[in-house]
Amino acid sequence: MKSVIDYFVDLYKENKQIVLLSYCYAAIAVVFTIVAGLFALINQPLGVSLLVIPLVAVIALCMNVVFWALVHLAIDSQSKKIAKKSAEKTAKKR
Repeated sequence: MKSVIDYFVDLYKENKQIVLLSYCYAAIAVVFTIVAGLFALINQPLGVSLLVIPLVAVIALCMNVVFWALVHLAIDSQSKKIAKKSAEKTAKKR
């Protein structure tokens, strides 16, 4: 069974940095939510103010997912246009 570190190393080697980055944002959000909850048990205003960090991490994660979805959409549409043009050129040559 692979450890978490081995899984992250494999993601990095496979050039899947976006997945790795998404996991990091999610981990930051979860860890700081727990930390903020623990601080809120001791000092409520401090715990509530610490909730800004996971909120920013979740917003960054959502923006990152939307951005990469748009990038992949643009790449797919561009590659389809290129494939269509090359198919037309080969059809004209025949």
